[in-house]
Amino acid sequence: MSVLNNAAIKIPFPQNEPVLSYAPGTPERQKIKDTLAELKSKQIEVPLIIGGKEIRTGNLAKIACPHDHSIELGSYHKAGAKEVQMAIDAAMAAKPV
Repeated sequence: MSVLNNAAIKIPFPQNEPVLSYAPGTPERQKIKDTLAELKSKQIEVPLIIGGKEIRTGNLAKIACPHDHSIELGSYHKAGAKEVQMAIDAAMAAKPV
């Protein structure tokens, strides 16, 4: 074990990102509105990612807008027992020896 008796350690002060108001008429509010409109206009398909590879099971479920479940944003592939085992095998293969 080493001891740092005469070490001069300088830890930088943490800096938070700016707090935005999102008040009506602000650029940040308009950016959020534009992004939401863009997301609503597309349908995305989210695959499973197992071992760095995209897996499409064909067993799809709907992705709904969190604040309005009637708005469908896309779909995602659901994992079954086969995909769970694939994920376990990939995790075990990636585990350090």
